[in-house]
Amino acid sequence: MQKGDVKALESKLADDKLLKLFIDLVAFDTRADFTSNDKPSSIGQLRLGAYLLNHLARLKLKPVQTKEGVIITKIPATVGYELKEKLCLLAHLDTAPDASGNNVKPALVTKYLGEGIELANGSIIDHEISPELASHLGDDIVVTDGTTLLGGDDKAGIAVLMHLIESLVDDRITHGPITVVFSVDEEIGRSTKYLDLEVLDSDFAVTIDGCERGELDVATFNAEGAKIIFKGKVVHTAVAYGKLKNALKMMADFIKALPHEESPETTKDEQGFYHVHDAMGNVEQAELMMILRDFDKQRLEQRHNFVTDLVQRINDQYGEGSCEALFVKQYENMEDVLKKYPRIVEYCRAAFARANVPLTEKRVRGGTDGANLSCRGLPCPNIFTGALNCHGIYECLPVKSLHDSFEVTKALVELVALGDTNSNN
Repeated sequence: MQKGDVKALESKLADDKLLKLFIDLVAFDTRADFTSNDKPSSIGQLRLGAYLLNHLARLKLKPVQTKEGVIITKIPATVGYELKEKLCLLAHLDTAPDASGNNVKPALVTKYLGEGIELANGSIIDHEISPELASHLGDDIVVTDGTTLLGGDDKAGIAVLMHLIESLVDDRITHGPITVVFSVDEEIGRSTKYLDLEVLDSDFAVTIDGCERGELDVATFNAEGAKIIFKGKVVHTAVAYGKLKNALKMMADFIKALPHEESPETTKDEQGFYHVHDAMGNVEQAELMMILRDFDKQRLEQRHNFVTDLVQRINDQYGEGSCEALFVKQYENMEDVLKKYPRIVEYCRAAFARANVPLTEKRVRGGTDGANLSCRGLPCPNIFTGALNCHGIYECLPVKSLHDSFEVTKALVELVALGDTNSNN
């Protein structure tokens, strides 16, 4: 069982500029907060944004930051390539609310041997938790100390794009017009609300976000969030008979009625689910946060209706007004849009071949900024960053995968400038 080594990481950073960019970024706690109405939802995203703005300004660019914290920078085309197709590249500043992003302590596992990884706090990443590790024998892998997430989703994407920008402004890569966007609050489904397609002014886009080496995401779930509110009645327990209504019991009844066989831990592949992810409250009032997911829009609507019917069952049992549901549309499956406008997917396929990275096209059991952007009229698949086990303490990042993500993205920029989806050009 191998362990991460902080000194080994420090030594490697001296010779690996891309990895150092990533490690510098994970020092910022950018955890999104779904309970906040601020824009962005957490101050850490603004702090990281300020850091990136300074970096971009030093590169003689003129980035702008919107009132919501989104950073947009335009990179003029190489001379003679101004009329080529316009490409937008995106990554997001926030990390998932599922685990802490404060005081991340990365370390390096050198030349992974395949026997699992022990984190500093004693937690174990084995091949049951992360089957993908079996594909990374001999790779250097960045891990956490087991108390936080790493932030590869999506600071690895930010690092790739910042490293790319440095090459673009130095004219080391021939390119057409490029727009780079660092969005906010992607993890809580708000990011694309803050993106103006007229400002982006692009023919198509690609997100650089999460997932295993070689993955090209061309389909996502359809997604909806729901807040279920339970309203009880507090009466002293000594005289509660026939009067008290317990909001926590209503919540328990609601959760019990959800189909166990349709939860994230019991579904795979094309199967959708209901997922309860947060709860709070007392006898008087309780709130339950959940998400609904399905690849098929009609099946997602059926899930919506099931929750609505379940709310009515609670009201029938405890009295009208005891329960209500507030739904929020989060993102849509991009698959149909990309089939209608396949050129960007063809460019991506050619970029994988040009970078000599084996391609796996995926229908991802999640979503990206590209899902909503596609459905708003900007076709936008997703290219991997290489991060594994995202959103929790087992998150890790094979260093080779990070570099391969950069090479694919670089190849994509070159191919769009050529205007040809043939990887051999």
